Amino acid sequence: MRSRRLARVFSDSAVAGASKCRGFTLIELILAITMFAMVVGVLFGSFRVGISAWQGGERDVVFYQSMRAVTELVFREINCTHPYKITPGSTETVESFSAFFGSSDSLLFVSNATLQNRIGGLSLIELWVDDENGLMLAEAPALFTSYDEMLDVDLRTDDYAEVLSEWVKKVTFRYFKPEDGGVWQDQWDSQNSDGHGLPQMVEIVLLFEDVRGQELEHVLLVPIMSLSF
Repeated sequence: MRSRRLARVFSDSAVAGASKCRGFTLIELILAITMFAMVVGVLFGSFRVGISAWQGGERDVVFYQSMRAVTELVFREINCTHPYKITPGSTETVESFSAFFGSSDSLLFVSNATLQNRIGGLSLIELWVDDENGLMLAEAPALFTSYDEMLDVDLRTDDYAEVLSEWVKKVTFRYFKPEDGGVWQDQWDSQNSDGHGLPQMVEIVLLFEDVRGQELEHVLLVPIMSLSF
């Protein structure tokens, strides 16, 4: 009798233990997998957002470094403008004038600051914006003595021109004439200007566009250091 009671107790304990050690049901397994997938999705989304923010920050750094380098170079080139004297034609013996010709969207001048590292040399430089390539800079040795000879140098070719910044979509120039209290002009032709000289200051407005399509305008006021103020 006692042995039967013990057998029944052991049997009940075995059943209780078996019920405690049972595995996951299908519904519990599906819920666990779903929750795990949701956690992984949230983590992956956060990681992707972080990578995008980091890449955007890197692009911004490159953009602003490029903008700074371009503005510094343009400032230096124009700031070091040389009053290089030429005559209207190779055979004419009339009063000479400075080789400085500017419009509202381009500038042609002679500078002491050369990109080709010509020791003691001068360079004929032109700045303008190409619709496809951005801000362009062309440079050639200043070896001409007349306006006609200068025009024979086609700066807007692969031999002389290079892309200065693809970020620049537009450039605007203005020229300060100190006479009569000072006035800003959209054009400058030393051949037809009073005194056949240089403007006292040049204003350059550079319109940059970043990878997001946002535009940023940068204004430079560049004094011509070869002139006395």
